[in-house]
Amino acid sequence: MSAALHRREAEVLDIGHRMEPATVAAPPPQRRAPFRHNALPITGPHPPLFAVLGAHGGAATSTLAHWWGPAADCGLAWPASPATTQKVVVAARLCMPGLIAAAERLREWHAGLAPEGVVVIGLVLSAVRPGRVPAPVRRYREVVTELVGSVYTIGWHDELTRCELSDLVEYLPFDPPPKRRAPITSAVPRDVHHAGAAIIADLALIRKQLEAQHDSEDPS
Repeated sequence: MSAALHRREAEVLDIGHRMEPATVAAPPPQRRAPFRHNALPITGPHPPLFAVLGAHGGAATSTLAHWWGPAADCGLAWPASPATTQKVVVAARLCMPGLIAAAERLREWHAGLAPEGVVVIGLVLSAVRPGRVPAPVRRYREVVTELVGSVYTIGWHDELTRCELSDLVEYLPFDPPPKRRAPITSAVPRDVHHAGAAIIADLALIRKQLEAQHDSEDPS
């Protein structure tokens, strides 16, 4: 492995850090995500800690944002308002079209084309069907995940086809893990809990990184 490649991988895997914009092939203007200039909705007692951005239509942003109590659904648009969080989890389906769209959103951010202040925490990939992921999709997933520090995986949950969104239980930080095979109307699925806890941990890591950067830049 060359030294240049090693430095590039280290930079990408550092959660919340962008690659050098000049090294990234950005998607063409017609394939870039719009900006949301309004503040994100506050649906709970506290402002959201992170936003769920859909890389494409049908990326399950509303379901994920409902499952994760500290999250807000920002649809297909980057959160441009500093009045609410600009920490972002990109959501996509685990299929070729979903991965291609996710790669575009991630390259867009690395190229400096997202709104000022946006930080991508990670990428959440949701299954499109039960069973094994096809080999070509698995191979391309490995390519796409090199563009982001953290990847969170959500499996197929057949119960979602029989539930209203309002029937789903929320994950909150520090909630204990749910029991196995608990219905989704009484507990979040274990993979949703695991991903939510990982996102909260990544947010804490980013906050420490920003504090350390501020301390190093403070002349006092």
